[in-house]
Amino acid sequence: MLAPIQPARDGQAHKGLGKNLGGPPSPHTFCVDADAAAMGKEAPLTPATCAALLSKQRYNPEILPQLEAYVATQCEGSTYDLDANLAVLKLYQFHPDSTNVAVVSKILLKALMKLPSTDYLTCSYLIPERVQEMELIASINSVASLLETCSFRQVWAALAPLRKDSLVGLPGFDAAVREFVCASMSITYQATPLSHLRESLAMEGAELTAFIKARGWTVEGEVVRMKLNDDNQAKPKKVDEGGAIRFDQMTKILASIV
Repeated sequence: MLAPIQPARDGQAHKGLGKNLGGPPSPHTFCVDADAAAMGKEAPLTPATCAALLSKQRYNPEILPQLEAYVATQCEGSTYDLDANLAVLKLYQFHPDSTNVAVVSKILLKALMKLPSTDYLTCSYLIPERVQEMELIASINSVASLLETCSFRQVWAALAPLRKDSLVGLPGFDAAVREFVCASMSITYQATPLSHLRESLAMEGAELTAFIKARGWTVEGEVVRMKLNDDNQAKPKKVDEGGAIRFDQMTKILASIV
């Protein structure tokens, strides 16, 4: 027979209880490790130090400033840490008064740069409706919807309101969007009108010409021809001969009917 769990004394908690429940520990369950508490305060977080911090204090709201600074570091450079960003959004869920909408926007924009991965969708699941309805986040969601529905020509106008603030200090965003646009087109078309590609990429003149050449595409008049690949070519229908009825089997069937 299993011994009953003894109630914890005031100021104590059963070891691992919060973790096993899959939710945030109660205030009494935080057992601050001295090394973990100091981690990231003396120096900016790195992927390794961030992983170590989250392994010990993922649900501790006191680490939010460190994680938010880490999000800013990701935006300034070319790094990306989905687990850390999800940890930030989860802490905002549990502590809504601590929500920083600017940080949420940066996390979503970094996730958009990873399309066609599902990172953006994963992040959006952790953002409550009241935050989703805020103008800034709603604008980013509109851009995401346009990208995911391949409405590429409308994307650039939708990004205009974000360029004054959210996209500042986020190098490589336009390049990542164009990479997704080209990847989507290359698996869909063998050729596309030059005007359509120009509007979809928001590029013109020599810049567009160099971009097309770098991808190995060719321009024939007003048409851009893309490299053939397994996805943009019609595939002949394969007949499963193993499942077909042989002639001798058919004669037996007909004979039985007669």
